Amino acid sequence: MKTRTVNLGSKGKFDEKPGALHKDLGIPLGEPIPDKRLEQAEHSRSPVVRRRAISAEGFRHMRHGD
Repeated sequence: MKTRTVNLGSKGKFDEKPGALHKDLGIPLGEPIPDKRLEQAEHSRSPVVRRRAISAEGFRHMRHGD
């Protein structure tokens, strides 16, 4: 899985792994993640899945729901 660097300017940068949350949740890459599954992932026991779900919610807001 390739990583992609997201540059936030003066706020810093971070690496993302596109498709990693889909793989963790068992959802095919072409399908959107349902809101209910994303909410469940935000309360996951796994800190990695939880962090990815919270990031996905942030990306969803950045893209205005696209």
